[in-house]
Amino acid sequence: MIKKAIQTAVVLALALLHGCAGSGDSFCDWTVEEFGRARITEDISRTIVLANPSETTEQHLLAVAFDRGSNSEGHFRIEGVRVGDKEVSPNDVVVPPGGILSVTVTYSPVNLETTQADWGGWITGQPRRWIPIDEEEYERQKEEAAGPAIHRAIIQAVYDHPNEGIYYVQVVGFAEPGPNGEEEAGGAGSTCIPGGGTACFTGGFALDLPTLAPGGPKPLEMAGPIRFSVSGGSAFLRMDDFPLVIYYLRSEEIAQLPSGVTATLVISGGQGAEAQGSFDGSRLSLTDVVFRIRVALGELTFDQVRSGMSALVDFEVPGLEITTIKPYSQGEITMRLETSLPQNPSGNELFDQFLSGAKVIAVMEGELEM
Repeated sequence: MIKKAIQTAVVLALALLHGCAGSGDSFCDWTVEEFGRARITEDISRTIVLANPSETTEQHLLAVAFDRGSNSEGHFRIEGVRVGDKEVSPNDVVVPPGGILSVTVTYSPVNLETTQADWGGWITGQPRRWIPIDEEEYERQKEEAAGPAIHRAIIQAVYDHPNEGIYYVQVVGFAEPGPNGEEEAGGAGSTCIPGGGTACFTGGFALDLPTLAPGGPKPLEMAGPIRFSVSGGSAFLRMDDFPLVIYYLRSEEIAQLPSGVTATLVISGGQGAEAQGSFDGSRLSLTDVVFRIRVALGELTFDQVRSGMSALVDFEVPGLEITTIKPYSQGEITMRLETSLPQNPSGNELFDQFLSGAKVIAVMEGELEM
């Protein structure tokens, strides 16, 4: 299957070249970056290097980003963009003469569903038309289809000076079940099996935004349990495993929103982050907690939230701390997190009106099973 996937990648690349023929000094080029096999809950990182071949002229890029919609599931993420040894923004990039542009990309599969795509005439992940077959042929097709899920996305480096053009990087990864048989990573599909160093929290998540929505903590629903790793007095929380939490923002409740506007605030764990601390059998304490905050228009359900979904607001809040306020007793525990958001945390003028400096208090009360 992997050999066949590589062959289709070459076909796709040729199709991209055929479909972006430029004129004059414009250009179009491509490459394929293969990440190999990764299990759910595991990451693989690669660095893609794009050199400026000119020794006299600097290159200007408008952006380095995923092609719209090609990474909607969020299997891949751009960790950083560097020019030489300096970290830079992925927008308005300048590469000096003879310089090197490096893009670090991480493949972290979130499920075992082959990417649905139709690029350059090549189709994958689409359901087949049902055709009656006998049992022997069914078993043969089943065996042929067995193998890792194939995940793909397209990264575009968009140049505007001295020559306009696009450099396409097709990233390809192959996903397998996690070490404990996981078929999904965190979020709405998260699961937790207690025992063997794993502790599972189930219960309520209450969010208090006193400066935005007076009235005290508002009970919210989590998409699944919180999975902690505990061993020898130490505790860890892989933030990718933190379940989704949804908070609906309505103009009748938040005066700063335009009349009639409803939005969904999605809370999830920071990508690739791990919180660590201690658990003495009674009190749990974790530092380096990172939450990802996204806002999308309308009221979304858990099933509609995807790691790579398009959002009006998308930022992370690092350096948080979770502490026990009601010690673990008879299977029950209460934990608390409190912070104040920085000024202009999202970069969105509308939402920063009420997000800037906002006080946030989260209380998690429920059962902890080990």
